[in-house]
Amino acid sequence: MSAYGNTVRHHAEIVLTDGRMVSGEIHLQPFAELHSGPESPTDMLNREERFFAVSLDSGNPVLLAKAHVVFLKLTAQPLMADPDRASAAKSMEMGIELATGLVIQGTITAELPPERARPIDFLNVALVFFTLWSPDAVYLINRAHVRAVSPM
Repeated sequence: MSAYGNTVRHHAEIVLTDGRMVSGEIHLQPFAELHSGPESPTDMLNREERFFAVSLDSGNPVLLAKAHVVFLKLTAQPLMADPDRASAAKSMEMGIELATGLVIQGTITAELPPERARPIDFLNVALVFFTLWSPDAVYLINRAHVRAVSPM
């Protein structure tokens, strides 16, 4: 049995700061620390640990440094699955220009006080990794590698 046998796995394409793309399964805990249910990819990336495990498509394991991850790309999912949170969240369309030069367009959702619910407010309080939903994929973006944002 693998050392990662008790984890929940999600396939991801991971772009690193040197432009390399790694493809494989990320390993999530079966129970989240901050909410009910399993850990989400965003939960895992925003934990304090500096590295995370990926089982490459080749079957080999690798430990990646979160600081060198520009973004993870996951298969498309509904904008927000939790109806209680969805009703409290504000959606904002934006284009994210990354340090690599790539621009990704999509929607972010934020639970912010009404007086602080602008895109700049979200960006200044976002966790290290935040989620951007697009029609074709979900992107978990490392805020440290965002060059510019264009609200739409």
